[in-house]
Amino acid sequence: MFKKLFDNIDTRILKALQRNGRLQNNELAKEIGLSNSACLRRVNHLEETGVIDGYTALLNPKKLNRNLLVYVQGTFFEEDPALKERFIFEVKLIPQITECHLMAGSYDFILKMLVSDLDEFHAIKTKYLTKEIGIKTLKSEVSLKTIKSTTELPL
Repeated sequence: MFKKLFDNIDTRILKALQRNGRLQNNELAKEIGLSNSACLRRVNHLEETGVIDGYTALLNPKKLNRNLLVYVQGTFFEEDPALKERFIFEVKLIPQITECHLMAGSYDFILKMLVSDLDEFHAIKTKYLTKEIGIKTLKSEVSLKTIKSTTELPL
């Protein structure tokens, strides 16, 4: 059974901050129905306990010439811990890779890449995503249209 981690007020604070992380404390307090000091105490507690991990600006990929979203699924040659560590190190250096997940299932990893076009994707793939870092196979999928993309977690 799902155990509730937060009370209703904490949940409302987290939902409001997920929608707009730039809310000033007085605005947030008014929206939630708390005094400024009570709201600030709760937000500080959520930050100190690591529930709120940080604040960031969300950029529009199209405005930055990141017009193509590509998912890359791949497998490793073998379960060599040194090669896997090299792969992890190298992937972190490629700015066009915005997400990397090691997987259980048909593939060993999935990458999310934002690139300007197919030429840029091909250049990165052939230069960096190679057998030298332990990659055996790659399968690429190009997104035609994003239906839903959110940073908000369900609460």
